[in-house]
Amino acid sequence: MKRAIASGVPRSPGVYGMLDATGRLIYVGKSKALRNRLMSYYLPNNDEDKSGRIAQAAYKIVWEPQPSEFAALLREQCLIRRWQPRFNVVGMPNRQRQAYLCLGKGPAEAFYLSRYHDPTAKCSLGPLSGVTHLSRAIEILTRTFRLRDCSHKTPMHFSNQLSLFDLEHRAGCVRHELGNCLAPCLPVCSKSGYDEGVAAAVRFLRTGESDLESKLQNAMEKAAAGLHFEYAARLREDLSIIRWITKRLKQFQRARESNPTIYAIYPKQARAVWYVIREGGVIASLAPPNTSKEWNATLRKLDICNQPQPELGTYVQNPDDTLGLVTSWFQKEKQHKKSSMELPLAEYISQTFAIDSLPRTWQEAKKRLHPPLSQPAA
Repeated sequence: MKRAIASGVPRSPGVYGMLDATGRLIYVGKSKALRNRLMSYYLPNNDEDKSGRIAQAAYKIVWEPQPSEFAALLREQCLIRRWQPRFNVVGMPNRQRQAYLCLGKGPAEAFYLSRYHDPTAKCSLGPLSGVTHLSRAIEILTRTFRLRDCSHKTPMHFSNQLSLFDLEHRAGCVRHELGNCLAPCLPVCSKSGYDEGVAAAVRFLRTGESDLESKLQNAMEKAAAGLHFEYAARLREDLSIIRWITKRLKQFQRARESNPTIYAIYPKQARAVWYVIREGGVIASLAPPNTSKEWNATLRKLDICNQPQPELGTYVQNPDDTLGLVTSWFQKEKQHKKSSMELPLAEYISQTFAIDSLPRTWQEAKKRLHPPLSQPAA
């Protein structure tokens, strides 16, 4: 296998898959240097590591070269979502596992985690790394907004809901008695009253703005002053979690509010790709035009992407699918550029163009959007 990898796999960015003896895809990964990454699975003394266990279970290896590391990230997410390989979850530490923070599943919506973007939810944000932190964040937010955390199969009985029989309903937990749940399972809360709590939770997920941090800070100081140190320590942990999730939510909000752009990547030895980024996520990927005819066709596609509400279809995707991935990528690139200014520009050349400032004629496009690969994009 090592000889086959060394002779047949390129050192370019790409995605790879491990197949078992039945042809089932058991693992998907990405790398900016495919050959080096695959060779690392066959290092000596790594039988106990996750990579060693994957290599032992693999009967075949398949790979797809990609034009850039960013393209490999998008392709990896797509493949994992479609095939759900078992080794992409089993054995992965919770701090590295990714999930979507969702709010939905009516008639009484609640917070929950999902491995994939849930288009049916009122709000679905991610992917976010750290399942343990996310689970703790859901516990705090559920208590704060007084939403339910029971099974979605639990019947709901709102106070304004008509009933044929006058039956006595009992709560399945003590949260209503403790004052941190509106208890839609009991006829003590109206549907509109519960929806107000859901709306407040959606606003927090969409903007990251709330007074939750100050409330936790005040409660922690009050508990410490009253010598309730264990409770204060618990509140300090809650405050740390809320600050973490709030920071991520505000990053998402800034990304959503940014103007639509084209993220144009010109690799050294691969085809160039334009990624249309809108509301923080990739909604389309296009090949740069080479002729005036192709340029006109590309402009028509860009006009569709720039509509107030472009219709999702063949090449227009939901930006929420890749919101977390794109946000993390640009954060990483910002830090990477600060520490890698001496790298040759030809190794990785990219530039972001606002859609509104794109050239409208072919002659202008040739000057602005097709620079030599040894020079940064204009």
